[in-house]
Amino acid sequence: MRDASLAAGAGPKKYQVCSRTDKGKVRPRNEDYHAYYIPSDRDLKEKWGSLFAVSDGVGGYAGGEAASAEAVNVLLQEYYFGDHSTRLPDRLQDAFNCTALHLFDVGHQHKGFANMQCTLTALLIRTHRYHIAHVGDSKAFLLRDGKLRQLTKDHSLVAKLLRTGLVSAEQARNHPYKHMLLRALGGNPITPVDMYSGNVLPDDVFCLVSDGVLEHATEDELETWLLEKGNSQTSLNRLIDCLNERGGLDNMTIMAVKALAH
Repeated sequence: MRDASLAAGAGPKKYQVCSRTDKGKVRPRNEDYHAYYIPSDRDLKEKWGSLFAVSDGVGGYAGGEAASAEAVNVLLQEYYFGDHSTRLPDRLQDAFNCTALHLFDVGHQHKGFANMQCTLTALLIRTHRYHIAHVGDSKAFLLRDGKLRQLTKDHSLVAKLLRTGLVSAEQARNHPYKHMLLRALGGNPITPVDMYSGNVLPDDVFCLVSDGVLEHATEDELETWLLEKGNSQTSLNRLIDCLNERGGLDNMTIMAVKALAH
């Protein structure tokens, strides 16, 4: 692997962003939501960076569809315009905390959105550094030097069983409770947020996905697809079409962010 150390202020300045969301073949509606903001104002971009987010409404709860859209939009608003810390990781976490409280409040004030919950995974890139804030079982991957690795840890029952060695990878893949979350945004006014940070190198590809993408594809297949097909819009469209052909049992969202060398 290449040396990940970079001088302060160095790093990619532009990013190629492609994304696709689809309700799949079984679910009646799409409870996934994704959005990103790359400030056109140079000073704002230099100060706060660019933010990318994917959310998945928790199935079985009223307001799942509203929760995911609300979470992403509130997060973007709070991060860029809220009165929060000027230290980037803390600011991102502050924005997450405000989003969690907002969802909790809405769910308790409006009967139609009772217990509205969702996952939320956000990627912040500023110059040569990335920061990730994460709750739930949506995932953030990094493709670097031909290898795809997951940067986040799933907050699900089966993922915990897998990490503790109580089930095998194959058992986890087919477990009847594989969608049971141990942590989601909106269920409580305060939700612990996992934070991750690292350096950004030219040609890095960050990939944010909802769990439905891996319902019909393995991580190895996702790695091979990104390596062979690239992260173009056409490629992501074909990937989702392929997963639908395999059954499309869940909503699916994928966002690929490539750090351009020039």
